[in-house]
Amino acid sequence: MSFEAKRDEVKGSSALSRHVVGKARELPPGLSRSLWAGGRRVALFNMAGELFATDAACPHMGADLGNGTVSGDTLTCAWHHWQFNLRTGAGVTRSWACLKRHRLTREGEDLILEIEEAPVDAEPAEEACADESIPE
Repeated sequence: MSFEAKRDEVKGSSALSRHVVGKARELPPGLSRSLWAGGRRVALFNMAGELFATDAACPHMGADLGNGTVSGDTLTCAWHHWQFNLRTGAGVTRSWACLKRHRLTREGEDLILEIEEAPVDAEPAEEACADESIPE
């Protein structure tokens, strides 16, 4: 099941899409998985009961990060062992290689993924790793 918020058509505004991506029991602590939501591939992680979500493609060579391993706050890509801080998205192996993070929450038994879409009519921008917090 998936539902999307209607995008605000005001220039410079962004929209948030919300998706029911599964049941909490399907992502127990220590497990990760990837799925399609909102037109993008997303990796979901349950790290000791804390939920995280990032775009699934590793910035190095596009490997599925849902197949990676998590130790502490560090996500390690299964292909070439590039590492990322799962809490901040910052690249550990290469500081310029950061992850696009998304909010993943539990509402009852449902896992809810929120994806912030790019602003309407926005110019493509160089993405820099920023310590941007995902709102609680």
